[in-house]
Amino acid sequence: MKIFFVNDSISNPNWGDRAAATSLKYMMKKLGAEITSVVYEEDLGQSHFKNKPVNVHSNDKSSVSLKAIAKQIVPPILLNIKQKIFQEYGRNTHIDIIPQRWEEAEDRLSYIVANRDIYSDLLDAINNADVMVIHGDGCMTGNGRIPRAELFLAFIAKRYLGKPVIIVNHTADFDHQGLLRFAQNVYPMFNDVVFRDMTSVDRCKALCTGRYAPDSAYYFKPIQKNDWLKVARRTTYFDVWPDIACFDPADSYVCLGGSSIFYYVKDQVDPIAEYIDLIGYLQTIYSGQIVLTASDIRDEAIFRKIAVDLNLPLIGLSTPVQQSVDILGNADAYIGGRWHPSIFALRGGTPVIPITSLTFKMQALIKMSGLNCEPIDALRLSQAKNYIAKQLFSYLNQGNELRSRLSAWAQGESEKAWSNLDYLKVV
Repeated sequence: MKIFFVNDSISNPNWGDRAAATSLKYMMKKLGAEITSVVYEEDLGQSHFKNKPVNVHSNDKSSVSLKAIAKQIVPPILLNIKQKIFQEYGRNTHIDIIPQRWEEAEDRLSYIVANRDIYSDLLDAINNADVMVIHGDGCMTGNGRIPRAELFLAFIAKRYLGKPVIIVNHTADFDHQGLLRFAQNVYPMFNDVVFRDMTSVDRCKALCTGRYAPDSAYYFKPIQKNDWLKVARRTTYFDVWPDIACFDPADSYVCLGGSSIFYYVKDQVDPIAEYIDLIGYLQTIYSGQIVLTASDIRDEAIFRKIAVDLNLPLIGLSTPVQQSVDILGNADAYIGGRWHPSIFALRGGTPVIPITSLTFKMQALIKMSGLNCEPIDALRLSQAKNYIAKQLFSYLNQGNELRSRLSAWAQGESEKAWSNLDYLKVV
């Protein structure tokens, strides 16, 4: 079975995007599918999807590197439909085929059909595949180009080429009316809709017959602590240049993470000051180590400053996914607003103290895991430090009983995550 894979988020440095795409591609390979063409996450945001000149070859070393990584998981000849705005050529370069409003979708499709020679790479790649698989991930929110591009590519595949299309492994937050219009028209076309949280399933019942399957990132499992310590206690083991993460994993430690909301409130709050105040308080009541985890570019900018000011270990963005899973899965607790690091933590039985994110996903994850803890306002961490401390010690007092329950639940989610791709079993 040939797959046209949309939103290969391995092109995103975010830990979770890398983990989810890597595991999803591994699952497709194990099911016997062949990924014959790929649209990376960065393409969804930038590409005009035009054909490349035949006499030009990509010198983009980052893309070559990404393909090499992908081939470790799925080794086909990939068609990387990648053409950035500044690499455009030919006629009508000002045309963006991705509509800004749903009402433009038919006209954009008509334009593509009328200029098929310009877009033949894209159309042939879709047509030569048996199924288009869209990795929705956390993209379906707001009204940016990435979610609109995903839905418009699905529209092309269904409306023009009559191809099966499924969207899997995703959260859907259609509070923006513009993206909602896209969803209202495209979601009923999908052959299968798989959400990674039950809140999305409930909220999208009017749009489609969606179902739940756990995030593919549950595939990653942390190493047992006794086995891990044999190598993890070596000097500089956690240092991934340019960051330094000098801590002893044999001793107690809590991991602190960021939130996607910080991208959108840069002028409303100083997250560095909020975290520094929270950390100062935790250090007066908790005898273990505080480990900063930067799973996204925005978090890294915040935590690098804090790491220097407070001389704290920082697990940086370039840390390998599996090593990040090992660190979070063996912590006393994870305090943060990141979906995938929370999954990494829960996979090892580490309880999560959630802070708010851009969407409802943290509330959804905490509810599914059975933890009784409301997300804390990411913009007012200092005000919530007493509540955070109380919750931390509540978790610590529950000890191995809580950790065993959480790890068993997460193991079950890992096994059920394969159902993201049930549609491929019957095609």
